[in-house]
Amino acid sequence: MNKIAIIGTSHHTAPLEFREKLAFSTSELISTLQTLKHHYQIEEVAILSTCNRVELCAVIKPGAKPHILSDYLVDLYQINRKEFDGYTYSYEGFEAILHLFRVASSLDSMMIGESQILGQIKESYEQALSAKTTGQLLNRLFTKAIQVGKRTRTTTQIASRAVSISYVAVELAKKIFTNLERKAVTIIGAGEMGELAVRSLVENGASEVSVVNRTCERAERVAEMFDGTATIFDNNLDFLIETDIVISSTTAPHYLVQIEPFKKIMEKRNNRPIVMIDIAVPRDIDPRISNIENAFLYNIDDLRHIISSNVEERKQEAKTGEEIVKEEATNFNEYIKMLEADPTIKALHQHFDQIIERELCVCVNKANLSNDQEQVVRSMTKSIVKRLLHQPTKNLRQCFISSDNDQDQNIQILQELFELERFDNLD
Repeated sequence: MNKIAIIGTSHHTAPLEFREKLAFSTSELISTLQTLKHHYQIEEVAILSTCNRVELCAVIKPGAKPHILSDYLVDLYQINRKEFDGYTYSYEGFEAILHLFRVASSLDSMMIGESQILGQIKESYEQALSAKTTGQLLNRLFTKAIQVGKRTRTTTQIASRAVSISYVAVELAKKIFTNLERKAVTIIGAGEMGELAVRSLVENGASEVSVVNRTCERAERVAEMFDGTATIFDNNLDFLIETDIVISSTTAPHYLVQIEPFKKIMEKRNNRPIVMIDIAVPRDIDPRISNIENAFLYNIDDLRHIISSNVEERKQEAKTGEEIVKEEATNFNEYIKMLEADPTIKALHQHFDQIIERELCVCVNKANLSNDQEQVVRSMTKSIVKRLLHQPTKNLRQCFISSDNDQDQNIQILQELFELERFDNLD
């Protein structure tokens, strides 16, 4: 039977410098999915790539190499194997299911209860669907993960207090500017996370919002939300001369705000303080800028140190969430175990159906039955077989759920008893 496997890295296990190496851009993701799907040992695959984690979730064929997913990533990014193993984690079977359900429920997030992760999981699933790299198991797994995430949020108070990237952005800005009234804000990129952060800053008094992007159309749409202005990105960084707070969140593969042009901008600013919050992975802003006087630069990993005591309240609610997730993961794992019995169950039903057809042909010919009489006899025999096989089918599925049973032995006994062949693709 194929098995579910996950390999990944996150803010729990690796620094930002390592996570940047594994981050997938949108353009890379579809081609990577299709490359993996065409690997003869991988049946299905999806990729979750966010600012805090990169995870490959796959259905691995029986007999596959133990480290097939990690080997692929090491080769793809040319990463030292020892470094890779030190910063990554892997799960199989029940543990993989449990992990994905925890992620969907934001129990594994940097900020427990944050809402973005559920949307990111939906997006990663939709990308895998678009690439045609999912099948029966991953379709059910991701659908259930999204349901579990919603259930956890609606039945607990895990998201009741303000702990989010947008909340932290305000706290960071307040550390430098005690009062945010009339502070100018610039978004680099026009993504959802940057938009949410700026919205919180505006609600706390900031004004004069400017949206900087490579394309004007998207920038204008976001700027309109805040009655701001849209600007095309300029490598000279002149758009930073008048701003006080910068939120950067793009998918660029390299630094957009580089140190040499930024030094010239600081001279034009007369060294006025500037708060720069880089929530992109890979990073948008050269980290050396943090060494420049009055440039206060924070990246995604710095945000965890600003989280308030509200997190402790969420942790209490998270205990209830963990119970929900474990229950759902156990149920889903039992469903997968029962799937292992399906080929033999189908073969058993097919075997009895063939017997019915042979005997019905003999009966109909001997008794010279009318069409109506034949249908009555056919219906009766099928009903008898269905009743005869109901309890054995139920027991067989149950024995696959229980780890106390020798599943292969039970299947073998059944196959030998009825002279069955096990077909994995019976209709």
